[in-house]
Amino acid sequence: MSQSSPPDTIARIAALARSGRMDEAAAQAALALGSSPDDVALLALSGAIACHRGAFDQAVSPLRRAQAMRPDDPVIRANLADALFRTGDQAGARLLCDERSARADRTLRLARLGAYLAQENDDPAAAIAFYRIILAQVPDDWAAWNNLGNVHSAQGDADAAVRALTEAARHAPDAPPIRVNLGQALLDAGRAAEAVAVWQAASAHFADDPHPQLALFRHFSTTGDDEGAYAALTEAAARAPDRADIQADFGHIAGHRNEFVRAETAFQRALAVSPGFTPAIVGLAAVLERVNREDELDALRSRALAEGTDAPGIAFIDVLLLKRAGQFDAALAALDTVGDAVIPSRGWQLRGQLLDRLGRRDEAFVAFAAMNQAWLDDASAPQARAAHYRRDIADALALLTPDWLATWTPAPSQRRPSPIFLVGFPRSGTTLLDTMLLTVPAVRVLEEEPFITDIETELGGIAALPGLSAAAIEAARERYFARVATVTDLDDATIVIDKHPMHLNKVPVIRRLFPDARFILALRHPCDVLLSCFITNFRLNDAMSNFLVLDDAAALYDLTFRNWQASTALFGVTPETIVYEDLVADPEAVLRPLFDALALPWADGQFDHRDAARARGVIRTASYAQVTEPIYRHAAGRWHRYAGHLAAILPVLEPWIRRWGYAPPA
Repeated sequence: MSQSSPPDTIARIAALARSGRMDEAAAQAALALGSSPDDVALLALSGAIACHRGAFDQAVSPLRRAQAMRPDDPVIRANLADALFRTGDQAGARLLCDERSARADRTLRLARLGAYLAQENDDPAAAIAFYRIILAQVPDDWAAWNNLGNVHSAQGDADAAVRALTEAARHAPDAPPIRVNLGQALLDAGRAAEAVAVWQAASAHFADDPHPQLALFRHFSTTGDDEGAYAALTEAAARAPDRADIQADFGHIAGHRNEFVRAETAFQRALAVSPGFTPAIVGLAAVLERVNREDELDALRSRALAEGTDAPGIAFIDVLLLKRAGQFDAALAALDTVGDAVIPSRGWQLRGQLLDRLGRRDEAFVAFAAMNQAWLDDASAPQARAAHYRRDIADALALLTPDWLATWTPAPSQRRPSPIFLVGFPRSGTTLLDTMLLTVPAVRVLEEEPFITDIETELGGIAALPGLSAAAIEAARERYFARVATVTDLDDATIVIDKHPMHLNKVPVIRRLFPDARFILALRHPCDVLLSCFITNFRLNDAMSNFLVLDDAAALYDLTFRNWQASTALFGVTPETIVYEDLVADPEAVLRPLFDALALPWADGQFDHRDAARARGVIRTASYAQVTEPIYRHAAGRWHRYAGHLAAILPVLEPWIRRWGYAPPA
């Protein structure tokens, strides 16, 4: 039988270890074990030294032997558990981290490792037990409180999570992640206002940290607060110029909002930080297409190759290049290799466009339906948002009676000429028309700015319009023009054309502010309009959510024009009506009478809306491409090629088809 090592031998080895001379200590321990291989103290010391040296594979054997001899020794057990964990044997480590042993280990190493392993192995009950052991001994351990809160959150026990994370935040007030976690727990507990307050306070307290703003972005996106979400992501991107992922995410959101300059800047920042970063390359390519700078795609492709962009990112650029060249079959084949380099809605949109150009209309319609389904699955519940938007219009329509109008107080006189309001259901040619109006030097066009809607909300909604004081109306006008001045030049000679399709539903508030306001109504065949809305990848908001399902789109069309007819009749509005099909057939014949009616000067000579489009710079609507091309006619009557897919909504649209003077469907 081997003998135990003399105490002075163990003391000498331990002294070497304490002084940091680990290699000498390990050599001495190995030599001593040659004489005393079963000395439990020496085995334990040898294993501990190996752990300190990071030689965990060498630590396992002596520690196993020592632990077999002293199974209840918490130090040996903890060292062995750590060595097994470090060498990849999580199952072996977990067996050693039982609750009884963890309670006996005053160092809490077994409890901490056991908690971690329980979380990793989806055993929340065990994790909670271990964190309770830790907190019973160290009640101000903020990390344990934080982790306990996260376990409760994962279990769905939001109230317990809030309690734990509140403690964590109390003990570590300067830890941003805890505040973010607490906000999420509050949100999960149904306390959304408190969650937002926690994130906003954290954002103010940690002015350089993007994560509280990212939490706000996710929350606002889910609740359908598009403006709040965009503001939060904008701030997060400003705080994280060196985070390529955040810059790229911001670029994609900005691009989908048609904020192309901001999107391009964000993508370039992402690429400066992470050259060749695929999401940024893909986003930049999409922006170049959207702003009609497709001649720069070849150079971008070369850059992407040089910087190591992955194959799907290169393939996306190829899709755009081939589409531009009219090689639609090849573009479709390239699209099959793009994978998840683009978001699903964009991928389906491209597929639908290519199939449409190839004449494969049924397949194209299926692709466009899949594009919309990708949005329907969004966490913000877009179909419910669409229904809410229609209910608001219906509620407003119910007010539009002569008796209601009779309750209006008089409006004050105006200091500035009223804007001209260009309206028309989306995809009715409003962007083409406003671009033509820009040939007048004094004209300034507002591109779908929310100023009227915002002011209506500030005034208390449509129901509050009758009782407004003269001072309130005058102040609202001033706010309107102050906001106009933030987006365009505004002087005494300026003619403001406020272009917003869905202002079709805002006649009451417009006439409350501007009793003599003029309107231009853009009309297009209802079937062409709704088909175009269905196949367009709009930015998701309450109004545009109606175009994800054809039945919803048709219901919105019918409701909108019933509101328009009631409003124009009640307020005596006689709009200047421009029919899209006539406009594209003979622009001058349509525009001269309009210019005369609006007292706008007509420029002699060849009319070219493309010069005006190029002069205005970036176009922020879904019609960005068409207005820089020659006026085309192939979109007129396009719906006939998809007639079978529109059959279900024809009964809703047919009265309007007849009312606008189009031939009824066969």
